[in-house]
Amino acid sequence: MRAARCTRYGPPADLTVTELEDPRPGPGEVLVRVHAAAVNFPDVLLVANRYQVPAPLPFTPGSEFAGVVEALGPGVDGPPVGSPVAGAALTGAFAEQVVVPVASLRQVPEGLDMVHAAAFHVTYATAYHSLVTVGQGTEGEWAVVLGAAGGVGSAAVDLATRLGLRVVAAASSEERLATARKLGAVAGVDYVREDLKLRTRELTDGGAHLVIDPVGGRYAEAALRGLRRGGRFVTVGYADGEIPRIPLNLVLLKDLVVRGFEIRTVRQYAPDAVAEADRVLARLVAGGMRPLVSRVHSLADVAAALTDVAERRTTGKVVLDLEG
Repeated sequence: MRAARCTRYGPPADLTVTELEDPRPGPGEVLVRVHAAAVNFPDVLLVANRYQVPAPLPFTPGSEFAGVVEALGPGVDGPPVGSPVAGAALTGAFAEQVVVPVASLRQVPEGLDMVHAAAFHVTYATAYHSLVTVGQGTEGEWAVVLGAAGGVGSAAVDLATRLGLRVVAAASSEERLATARKLGAVAGVDYVREDLKLRTRELTDGGAHLVIDPVGGRYAEAALRGLRRGGRFVTVGYADGEIPRIPLNLVLLKDLVVRGFEIRTVRQYAPDAVAEADRVLARLVAGGMRPLVSRVHSLADVAAALTDVAERRTTGKVVLDLEG
């Protein structure tokens, strides 16, 4: 099979596409023929050895995919061979075949093609749990979404709007804010040129109820300061490249709640919430919800795709089409 390989840590340009032996599923595992794989910012961090969990060299990057079941390992009685599935893993998705634990797979929601199925689950599940499971967002509340045109950000804007929250999109340009408005944001803040704290307070009648932050860096504290008393701040990632340091006196003075969400472990500590998220997301997909996919590349262009994501030149999701 063809696969992208990282043989040394560094920039995406160092990746190569090579031939590897076809993998075989072991006990509790499933072999999937990958049709499409989404490119996520953590993939960039793993290649650079800057992610919270390192990937030993050499490895095949890629954490999110959609495809068809090709074989079941010992002890696995489903899903049947030929079933369309989507899945997630720390690494391995940027290849024509991937072996993953059966528990990491899920049925492709009705109505999604393979490209959109690959782009859907990680970002929309992250958005749902950040907004609802952790953030406890409710209809009518004001939610500020940072990085509102990125993968997680665009999903959060879309989903929050569909759940009845009022979204203020925060992004780095008017073009990206326009993308967020198309997804339902009622207002926007260009946090490069505007004061995020002051504009948030102006737009939300004194302060937001909830902040979803996949960006981090210098914008996190300003977003926190834009919350009203008792507001909730959910940290999801650090696309800005810097993990922020929050003065805890801000949390004390306004009785704020700061929580984090990380997709890899949610099935372990919140299985009921995962099941509810799957039900809600499937219902919304049936009603027409789709992830924003801005670019589709071939596997041969994996370095360019990762570079675009690393340099934040994209909106929504970037996907590798392994069948094209």
